[in-house]
Amino acid sequence: MIPTRILFSAISGYGFYYLKTLFDEIPEDQAIICGVIDPQPEMSGYFADIVSRGVPIYPDMESFFLDGNEADLTVIASPLQYHVPQSITAMKNGSNVLVDKPVGVTSGELKRLVAVRNQTGKWVEVGYQWSFSEAIQNLKKDILKGIFGKPVRMKTICLWPRPFAYFNRNNWAGKIWADDGNLVLDSIANNACAHFLHNMFFLTGQEMDLSSVPVTVTGERWRGYDIQNFDTVVCRAMTDNGVEILFYASHVTGNLVNPAFQFEFENATVILDENSDGIVATMNDGIIKKYGHPDADHQFKKLFKAIEAGKVSAPVICPPEAALSQTLCINALHELPNEIQTFPARFMVIEKDRRWVRGLGEAMQAAYDLWGDKLVFETKNTEG
Repeated sequence: MIPTRILFSAISGYGFYYLKTLFDEIPEDQAIICGVIDPQPEMSGYFADIVSRGVPIYPDMESFFLDGNEADLTVIASPLQYHVPQSITAMKNGSNVLVDKPVGVTSGELKRLVAVRNQTGKWVEVGYQWSFSEAIQNLKKDILKGIFGKPVRMKTICLWPRPFAYFNRNNWAGKIWADDGNLVLDSIANNACAHFLHNMFFLTGQEMDLSSVPVTVTGERWRGYDIQNFDTVVCRAMTDNGVEILFYASHVTGNLVNPAFQFEFENATVILDENSDGIVATMNDGIIKKYGHPDADHQFKKLFKAIEAGKVSAPVICPPEAALSQTLCINALHELPNEIQTFPARFMVIEKDRRWVRGLGEAMQAAYDLWGDKLVFETKNTEG
């Protein structure tokens, strides 16, 4: 068996864990590292290991290929603004691509990406890990079979408090524009919680590898940290197939709420929460079907699948067309007439390692429970 030659773009941050998966869990007769793209490779915990293996290291992707190197698969975990340019470079040089989410910053970028993919005959897999999970794949198959009837509305909440260090971990976190002048649109909805927004569009797509498309988007954007972009969002979208989608996410609540959702269909309700033991569908006649938890699969199942796809021509699970809807929704949020609001100082609690907004967790939960698209928290918990 000839191993898949993998070029890695970015080996610190999330890229570190891609490398860890390759080195710890994938035999060398299946896949090997053939190169690294990183302007600061010494920042990676695997730098010494990579050097000892004699792996070529380049500051940019163009230099790697200009030197005559080849790759079968390029794994891109670089900052958001480089996802599409690097994916295009890789495909033009004969490599398939596994790019981390989100695939691009603007819908125009994605259209260019699709055009190059079609011209080169290569493929692009987008790393929304829930889309690769057995639970989500099986749920989507049943949705497409029509066993629940038509989807009516969906909502998802995720409250993931983040410390100061999260926004100081690089020079683009929480920014609309990166320091190099590139549009980045980094936010809770376009990074940490992007999976869960994408998931609702993905599940309501008309084919296994497609997503429904948002046609209208409304919402509120807030920030508690001193950042350009928002760290809290309440969003409502209507899709091209008539599904109402609501999304609630924040990095500045006092409490933690892991991803939970409720999906309503004509003939069933599907839920995931801390009490549901994974995804549970309850038919209107009381029949229950369980799918397991989407986090039960390996987080890097996407890497295993990408390696497999290159060897057996397996279908792409999450192509750019499926990832486009999340990007369209993000772009629409940034085009809303209402500006990003800053939480009033009187609600702010500043601790040694983080800040959070008093009453926000309760307000987010209340909006989620009521299928609302507004935050009402100013009358709550204003003291202490």
